[in-house]
Amino acid sequence: MVVAVLALAALTGCAARSAYRQGLKEGKQGNWDVAVARLTRAYDSDPENISYKIALENARSQASRMHHVEARKKLAADDLVGAADALDIASKYDPANKSASDDLALVRAKLRARQEEKQQLAEFESARQRARAQMPVPVLSPRSPVPISINFSEQSLEKVFETIGKLAGVNVLFDEQFRDKKVGVRLTGVTFQEALDQICLINRLFYKVLDQNTIIVVPESAAKRRSYDEVLIRTFYLQNAEATEAVNVIKQIAGVTKAQVTASLGAITVVATPDKMAAIEKVLAAHDKARGEVMVQIEILEVNRNNLKRYGLSLSNYEASATLSPTGAEGEVENGFTNARAHLLSSLNLADFVVSIPSTLMAQFLQTESTVRILASPRLRAAEGKKTALRIGTEVPIPVTTFTATSVGTSTFSPATSFQYRTVGIQLELQPKINAAGEIALELAAEFSLLGDDRNVGTAASPLTVPTFLTRSVTGTLRLRDGETSLIGGLLSEREADSFRGALGVRSIPILNKVFGGNSRTKDETEILISITPHLVRAPKVTEEDLAAFSFGTEEVPRVQGARPLFGEELPGTAVPVTAAPAAAAPLASPTPTPTAGRRGPRVRPTPAPTPTPTPTPTAPPATPPPATAVSLARLLPNEIGVKAGGDVLFSLMLANPTEFSGLEVVVRYDPARLEALEATPGPLLTLDGQPVGVERSSEAGRLRVRFSRPSTTSGAGVVVSFRARAVQAGVGVVGVESLTLIGPAGEQPLALPAPARLEVIP
Repeated sequence: MVVAVLALAALTGCAARSAYRQGLKEGKQGNWDVAVARLTRAYDSDPENISYKIALENARSQASRMHHVEARKKLAADDLVGAADALDIASKYDPANKSASDDLALVRAKLRARQEEKQQLAEFESARQRARAQMPVPVLSPRSPVPISINFSEQSLEKVFETIGKLAGVNVLFDEQFRDKKVGVRLTGVTFQEALDQICLINRLFYKVLDQNTIIVVPESAAKRRSYDEVLIRTFYLQNAEATEAVNVIKQIAGVTKAQVTASLGAITVVATPDKMAAIEKVLAAHDKARGEVMVQIEILEVNRNNLKRYGLSLSNYEASATLSPTGAEGEVENGFTNARAHLLSSLNLADFVVSIPSTLMAQFLQTESTVRILASPRLRAAEGKKTALRIGTEVPIPVTTFTATSVGTSTFSPATSFQYRTVGIQLELQPKINAAGEIALELAAEFSLLGDDRNVGTAASPLTVPTFLTRSVTGTLRLRDGETSLIGGLLSEREADSFRGALGVRSIPILNKVFGGNSRTKDETEILISITPHLVRAPKVTEEDLAAFSFGTEEVPRVQGARPLFGEELPGTAVPVTAAPAAAAPLASPTPTPTAGRRGPRVRPTPAPTPTPTPTPTAPPATPPPATAVSLARLLPNEIGVKAGGDVLFSLMLANPTEFSGLEVVVRYDPARLEALEATPGPLLTLDGQPVGVERSSEAGRLRVRFSRPSTTSGAGVVVSFRARAVQAGVGVVGVESLTLIGPAGEQPLALPAPARLEVIP
């Protein structure tokens, strides 16, 4: 037994020493995470070993610094999530690293601020929809949409309005300038609003809602429209479009004269009637699209080829001279003259001359070739219609001389020299345009310049040397698709120099000029190639609704469908009065009204509301989820869905929950005769921080159950589930939530159900 214990202790000591050596080795290589793991194993095996403890503390400190440096790099790249992870690791490795802890707190604060901003942006669309649903003009209380049928022959127009008012339970008033007349009306299977619209259109009238139970009928005229039409004031906050351009569009199209731009907010405040306001909203929605963006990958290749050849026989000097030096004394020959006494001239001979001839004969066999490639591969991100510039080069000073008169009335000028800087190198400008089909048009302007030889532009007395430049530029427009590459070449510059040095007359001799002469030939070539590849980041999102036209009434009376709803929305639990329509075979027989000719002033004919009759029960009602019993923190958006048969239906479940939760379970009921293939995906509130989301899904006809789960909790407001389905058959139905349960630290918490969404499938 003792032997076994000793053997186990020996093995443990060997394993600890091995882990210690591995940790030190990994630390020398800079792998501090691995070093900490190895040294931790060694220290846990032998906690009394002071060397293990010191090495582990040093490794943890070095690992903390390494992750701190990594976090700063991620911060420079605006990767807050990665920086927070790295700083968290750094602070856990070394709790004494106060700098890492402080940076972690700042980064987490930035992440919270960014998340709040994203939530506000996500809620902007829902807030705009809620604001759009609030109708500031008066509307009638909800009435039954049951069609009515009327048949009058030579009946009073007032009596006709009174009759349809009785059918809908609405009081009808008349303007003081209204004139009664005999009309014939035959309408079958129309609603109250359709009957009003048709009768008013034929008789040049219009109506206005005064309160929940009363309308007034007014003769059609511009003055009456100005007197009765409501005027709304609304501020549109643009997300992408320029406010100045947008206000010009709505002024030209909608005929609005009162519109004010607030450029700092990108907002337009408009004063207009409800119909014009609805048209303005549609026009601005079509123009306020996100600008397209492209990532342009550019490769610039500059190739310089230098070729030099020197060959042949050459002397060290191609000059010979004879100098008279009778005595050879120092200073005897000076400035081309020989200083000698006259008595020596009588005894001059060849020995008194010094002859200088070339002393060296050189053979040249030199050939050099060099190729230089300068490669730049930048990536530029540019927004549509905005210029993006790239400049790579050197600033070269250029002297600029100006002359200023020394005094007034004199012709004497004093020069003053200043310097201007010019960029020599590569200058590239791009301006992209992206159409709705995804094609990219790039307006390109490229300039490549080189520094040339210096040139003297002064005089011999006052020389002035200035630099020269070799410039090549190209300008044009490229039309490319996403990922398509265009290569621009042909920007070629070539320079050749040929020189000969040898004895006089040798160059004209065919063979000797190659041997007994110094030949030098230089050839320089410079070529520029540009490769441009655009990658589409964001394209304008043009929907089918943007392409479709919408009715704007007539030239005289603008009118947009839905801008002036006649009836308000039905409140939950409110009974709606229903009036049965008269049969087509038995048209209404109304007594002849008392003539009112000659009566002045407004005529008020209040009509008592008819007795409501029960609504007939439909034979096949769609499945309707149970109503909510408390104030719900969830909403189905949008609350009304209209789609053509065969199209896709998109709606979302939005949650505003102040408590933390790590998952939720939702059961959705829908009409299987209207929808099929209902799918659910987690929304931004569950996926915003990048955590993986588990999905459990089960479905049956008309019912979908989905359960999402996360490894960590989240909270706030945003979309938690997005649903997608395909419309099958035309008709009206509902989509509602049958149950909604949050899963949190305290367990499962059921929530109040949101109001169901109305679905209308158009054939």
